[in-house]
Amino acid sequence: MKIAWAQIQVHRERLLFGLLPFAALVYIFTPWRPVQFLLFFMIFLMLACRLYTEYLIHHLSVRRGDQELRGFRHEWIEVEITVENRGKLPAFMLAAGDTPGRISVFRNNKFLGTLWGQRSRTIRWQGFGTSRGLFVLGPGIIRGADPLGLFPFTLVSAETSKLYVYPAPGYLNIKAPGGIPLGVLVSGNPFNEDLTRRRSLREYNGGDELRRINWKASAKMTLGGHSALMVNEYEASLSYPMVVFLNADPLEYAARNREIYLERAIEAAAALCVMASRERQAIGFILHSSWKETDRTITPSAFTLIPILERLAVLERRSIEGEQMPQMRGSVERMLGETRILPFGTRLIYVGPALGRDDYRLLENLKSSHLTLEYLLIDETKLPGFNLQYQIKERGYEIL
Repeated sequence: MKIAWAQIQVHRERLLFGLLPFAALVYIFTPWRPVQFLLFFMIFLMLACRLYTEYLIHHLSVRRGDQELRGFRHEWIEVEITVENRGKLPAFMLAAGDTPGRISVFRNNKFLGTLWGQRSRTIRWQGFGTSRGLFVLGPGIIRGADPLGLFPFTLVSAETSKLYVYPAPGYLNIKAPGGIPLGVLVSGNPFNEDLTRRRSLREYNGGDELRRINWKASAKMTLGGHSALMVNEYEASLSYPMVVFLNADPLEYAARNREIYLERAIEAAAALCVMASRERQAIGFILHSSWKETDRTITPSAFTLIPILERLAVLERRSIEGEQMPQMRGSVERMLGETRILPFGTRLIYVGPALGRDDYRLLENLKSSHLTLEYLLIDETKLPGFNLQYQIKERGYEIL
């Protein structure tokens, strides 16, 4: 097995290449046997130590426990690396450890001692997620030497790990208004078929839609010596997903406490997604920011929590000095444009700064698309006439 190293550095090699030619010349031309014996012993010792160092370099390895790690902000995250000696010779004076990268608070990330042949040592160290983001952990570094310490070496592993630090965890529990359920419900009405959930096949009847025909199955089926068309039957169910709309455009936040409010809104959006996932509900996510290249829409499905949290972890903050908010809020325009194609019964929750009264009236038109619209606001109390508004706390574990 070839070990991948990003860097191999052997110290004091110049000492070997500088002294060996001189010692060899003296050994050849000196007539004194004691001097020859000492020189021969010195040459043999230096070559043996250098070969010992080379042997350790080829048999030491660093293996990371996980290529990707995930955790929440303000939590300790455990990282595991394994230092292994595949050879039969022991590694004396061995110092091994991991590089924490941009994680500023960490502990127990080093090992010092002797690693015997065909043994391994696991190092479990902890890093504290002081801020959300995507961090690179590593590389692992090994420092060692031959038994006499003549030729110390440094090995830098080529493997690194990614660490996603999600927004700080928050507790949030909002019941669906008006008795609207969440998730997938079985329906007794055959008109409520879900075209993503195929149940069985049956023979074609007059009046069946062409899109129901299963052409692959029809090519294999024969009835009475004649080929028969087969159509798909689907499960009758209704889907009521939840979609979170996060307004992360700094221009729409008040200048005072802008950074604090924006970070808190991100935490509220993450808490909503965790709440829905805990209840095994389908989640969708719409991100609106001032830089369009990062805006993404995640359609509602059952396994979207991790992609949403990763997207929130890497959401960057950019300087907006000298910029002014446009006359029409981009977030309102985005909601009016994208949410019209959401499925029937979607529970749409807006998270961000308070909107204007005219903006609320425009968004009320979305109810004609059979959507349930709610607001989680960070910088203003509820407006009269709009009951489905919630005030986000500026700090604390509880969001509302």
